[in-house]
Amino acid sequence: MTKVETSQKKISSFLNSDRKTIKGLEKENLRSDPEGKISNNDFPKTFGIHNFNSFVTLDYSEPHLEIVTPTFEDNQELFGFLKHLHTYVESNLGEDFLWNYSMPPRFKRKYIKLPPHRDANITKLAHLYRLGLRNRYGDKMQSTAGIHFNISFSDSVIKSLSESKTDIYLGACRNFLRIFPLVLRLIGCSPVTHKSFLKDRNLNIDKLNDEDCYLPKSTSLRVSRLGYYSEEQDENFITFNSLEEYLETIQNYINTPNEKFSDISLDLKQQVNNGTIQMESELYNHIRPKGPFSTTERQYNQLKKSGIEYLEIRSIDLNPYSEIGISIEDVEFLELLSLFCALSDSPKIDETEATVIKENIRRASEVGQNCTLLNGLGVENGETDIEELTNNLLEDLESFAKKIELRSQLDNMFSEYFSRNKNPLSSRLLNDIASDQLLNYVLKNSKKIKDKVPDSVLDLFRKESALSEKEYLKAKNQDNIDFQAFIKNFREEIK
Repeated sequence: MTKVETSQKKISSFLNSDRKTIKGLEKENLRSDPEGKISNNDFPKTFGIHNFNSFVTLDYSEPHLEIVTPTFEDNQELFGFLKHLHTYVESNLGEDFLWNYSMPPRFKRKYIKLPPHRDANITKLAHLYRLGLRNRYGDKMQSTAGIHFNISFSDSVIKSLSESKTDIYLGACRNFLRIFPLVLRLIGCSPVTHKSFLKDRNLNIDKLNDEDCYLPKSTSLRVSRLGYYSEEQDENFITFNSLEEYLETIQNYINTPNEKFSDISLDLKQQVNNGTIQMESELYNHIRPKGPFSTTERQYNQLKKSGIEYLEIRSIDLNPYSEIGISIEDVEFLELLSLFCALSDSPKIDETEATVIKENIRRASEVGQNCTLLNGLGVENGETDIEELTNNLLEDLESFAKKIELRSQLDNMFSEYFSRNKNPLSSRLLNDIASDQLLNYVLKNSKKIKDKVPDSVLDLFRKESALSEKEYLKAKNQDNIDFQAFIKNFREEIK
């Protein structure tokens, strides 16, 4: 694999800036009942209308909750807010709780209810999109859960680097792909799943016990071809070599009919369109460039008009060893990793390197507890042990942290992550459930947390719920065309 090398020039420029990063988290959890089954309860009315609540929403289905933080410069403040939000959500779920694992609880198809379409065009579009996902991939693939880490750099940092904001972020994306197989070893933690996830699916996977199935050396079933994966998209590896190329891929994916999806009806409103993706959010990148946040303008158009505003690191498994699915060390690691990717040289990814990256990600997800990764194709010393490569990355990150004057704040993070390389979270999990079953283990580790949410924060959450009701009514009242015309216009926006 291509080694990512820091640029002393970029580091010096960064040190002359205000050095600020702006971060946010989006965390998904399936909702479980006390017996470890997917809950069949609806989205709580306490949270208002999920389409318009900026803190508490739904990802795919009624039991697939997603909680979203605002952005923060300080990691502790970000982590603290997420913990308050997690506590608030669970306190309004009755006996249900947030399932603290990326693969779903005991799966029952009848409990995977799509949210109602309601009466606004925008909510009807959201419902149609979910229906399209169901018809394309089925409910099981859509019912894994993970975390998105959003990060941007301050204007001062961007200015100091003397490159366009878009080029800085594209370079960071390319470097992230290069080291993502090693990141999977450190943060992947979904090597096993309940057998109900695999029922009626023709998948090659081992049996762990009477209830569970696994890949013995996997780090992340969720990231692997057994989890959240689209064969149609995998054929065209996105390199992030240019924004134009990225936008062209999105445009082609949306507008060119895909043979596999062409028999899913458009006239009967069974999907948004019949392209490889229905819309931008169906793109399954491990990292995604995002334009300025907007609730009304499509991401494609935002990127085309304004360039990249921030990055979304997507393929992060829930950490069952943290009571809220992510630790402060995880947040610190992801911030440092993002800076490392941005402040390193980042040559374009050619076809050969793209093939190597794809294969290394496959290996890391399926056998990353103990495997070798490709250094290249047809090169001498063509493969290297993943543990050695990951140790090298952590040493490089430690050296980098010293150079940008952050090392003294990261003792716990580095101690934790060097330990994880020796004993990955995925190995630890398999060892912990060796004499148990997955559902029992996750049930024990998904207890509702005891966290005192300040009154001011509670008030913020409650006001947002009330505001979501008003925003929904506002959207419904502003509709001036019927849904048939609305969806026609939507399909023609990106041509």
